[in-house]
Amino acid sequence: TVGFATCLLFVFLTIPAAIGAQVMYGVSLADSDWLHGSAESLLTVTNLVTVVSFRQALAGKDEQLKMVESGNSIAAMPLSATSYDPMVKLVTGLTALAGLTALVPIVLGPEIHTPYLGGL
Repeated sequence: TVGFATCLLFVFLTIPAAIGAQVMYGVSLADSDWLHGSAESLLTVTNLVTVVSFRQALAGKDEQLKMVESGNSIAAMPLSATSYDPMVKLVTGLTALAGLTALVPIVLGPEIHTPYLGGL
């Protein structure tokens, strides 16, 4: 759920970036390197959170299956499977980092083709 909510966050934050590229430079988002790079970093956050969520869910299910097969009681689910808190903290931290990558060029005076993260 958190992974797909992060996808919506990506969409809702990419729209202002596209508007900013059009208003500030008269180009599409794809032609404004630093804005496009920052928007793509949000998509990377979405993909990472979705993969981590699926991985933890599958690992928890496998652990429960092993416990049942061995005759033991059912294993406890991972915290992220029973609470949104760990994934929300991950998303918040990574989104803040992505936001920082968008703010640094603003302070340094961005141009249309300012390399993402200064070309690192």
